[in-house]
Amino acid sequence: AESATGSAGAIKAIDKQSVHQICSGQVVLSLATAVKELVENSIDAGATNVYVKLKDNGTELVEVSDNGKGAAEQNFEGLTLKHHTSKLKDFSDFIHTFGFRGEALSSLCALSDLSVVTCHESTQIGARLVYDHDGRLTQRVPHPHQHGTTVTLQKLFFTLPVRHKEFQRNIKKEYPKIIFVLQSYCIISTGVRITCTNQMGQGKRTTVLCTSGSNSMRDNIGAVFGPKQLQSLIPFQQISPNESIKEDYGLGGVDVPKDLFR
Repeated sequence: AESATGSAGAIKAIDKQSVHQICSGQVVLSLATAVKELVENSIDAGATNVYVKLKDNGTELVEVSDNGKGAAEQNFEGLTLKHHTSKLKDFSDFIHTFGFRGEALSSLCALSDLSVVTCHESTQIGARLVYDHDGRLTQRVPHPHQHGTTVTLQKLFFTLPVRHKEFQRNIKKEYPKIIFVLQSYCIISTGVRITCTNQMGQGKRTTVLCTSGSNSMRDNIGAVFGPKQLQSLIPFQQISPNESIKEDYGLGGVDVPKDLFR
């Protein structure tokens, strides 16, 4: 487009780094999205323990640790590359996992300082991996770690100054969204113990959320919202329609499936 003075600037392609940052900002929309992506990765890796550590409501640091399978050495480079994933062998894997575009870690690299400590289930010694904003592995050193992965994000959105300022200004609105997202995963993730702590400044670390790893969704609801909440819950029971109801709805002679809902 021509400027007000009438001189036309040449139309040029946006440089790759800016494109990566712009697109990443559209994948990771908020702190809650970042936490969601990391927690999903942990659960998809078969974790039974997921620990979310926040500092200053997540503005300074977000760390998600799990006891899942861990990352294999041949995947260290591809871990943070765009559209790379170890979860997809064939299309049906989209149904059996939380879904993915292979963009989360790549986008988080562009928006924060990202490091990973991981130890694959087949090895004894872990590795600490540091990535640059393009998702390239810049540092790799042996590091003791239990089987599983810890992803650490520092200063989310600081590579987008205007977005970062807005993010810090609105943290009081952002923080409850993280808790809401975590509550959802706490409820549906049976057999997974999820804990979230927050530390303000040099203050004490407080536990914000904690489930016990129960296999019952009812127990999870009690752990998240308190035992009082359980008193108002009504179990959902499926009862197949009897003959007269079938007739009313014109379903005579139709085989109605036993489990109508799942």
